Amino acid sequence: MSEAADPGEVEYDEDTGRWRFKPRGLHITWSSDKSYWTMPDKGTDDPAGLLKVCWLEINGSTPKPLSKGERYALRFKISMTEDKFGWQTTPAFMMAKVGKKGIAKWTRINLTDVQADHEIKVPLGKLRFEVPENAQDTTLYFGFYELWSGGWKGGLRIHEAVVEKMPDVGSVQINHSCIIVEATCIWKDFFFGEIFL
Repeated sequence: MSEAADPGEVEYDEDTGRWRFKPRGLHITWSSDKSYWTMPDKGTDDPAGLLKVCWLEINGSTPKPLSKGERYALRFKISMTEDKFGWQTTPAFMMAKVGKKGIAKWTRINLTDVQADHEIKVPLGKLRFEVPENAQDTTLYFGFYELWSGGWKGGLRIHEAVVEKMPDVGSVQINHSCIIVEATCIWKDFFFGEIFL
């Protein structure tokens, strides 16, 4: 019921260390069923459109390993349609982990107040992580989920996912006016480890 992620829909910029995943470069559960998702044509920049699902699961992984000791950030570009539904009491979550056995880093995404037809990047401030120097597996596994409520939801558009190398700490300007909520989760072997096996 899902189309495999197409490596041809993933772009990499060697100079900046930036990966861009178009919707077809992601593994979207139920994406092959047109009653649940509308998928863009290959080679276009159109978004994937969620019509309705009760199990939202979007996974991706970098085709090549990330550099050890480097800092990276993950974000998704999304929008909502006028007829969005099911998000009032149901947040989504984003996750990133380095290596299949790595510790997952999570952040909660509240989609209730996203205005229709307004593209935004989530999470605010990006989901940031560092690749350990001693990591044996430095492939990044990441995703966007809402699998817990069991309620139907729709109206979400996925435009892209981006994984990018972050500048050195010394050159980062900090904006103290925004709050980033991140959490580290060690449930990888309990439930979510199955997603990436």
